[in-house]
Amino acid sequence: METGETDVTIQTLEKKILRYKGPIQNRFLKRLYDLLPPMPIRNRQMHQDYAKVAGILMEELEQDVTRSHRAAIERYLEAIVPFIVEYEKKEYPRQQVSPENMLGFLMEQNGMSQYDLADDLGGQSVVSDILNGKRKLSREHIERLSKRFHISPASFFAII
Repeated sequence: METGETDVTIQTLEKKILRYKGPIQNRFLKRLYDLLPPMPIRNRQMHQDYAKVAGILMEELEQDVTRSHRAAIERYLEAIVPFIVEYEKKEYPRQQVSPENMLGFLMEQNGMSQYDLADDLGGQSVVSDILNGKRKLSREHIERLSKRFHISPASFFAII
């Protein structure tokens, strides 16, 4: 195929597709799509780039941005985050996390001791038994811990 034929094909294709142009009126959003278009992530460098941009944009959402920019950032993040998550699931599979390990992690992240959870779980010895695998978390424990840490109860189910 010669260059002239390729140009005609591209022009013809653009004419056919142009009428289906998406309803992206926001110039800021169009610019984001132009700079880093939402697409499947194929390698670590792409992952780093998309993750860095997502982080920057999430920080911007914490600032005082215009309603228009906020809407554009949120819409763009909705488009790229699934690709980031898909790549991370494929490249960085999770190891099994037990409910006890999850509880220990949450306690560590929040600077808590066993005594801090004693009232929620029925005493310090109960907390110790749970963390050491001698006792399982009950449904009531999970409900209380979910509220305490502001997380989904599903976080305490073993993840494979």
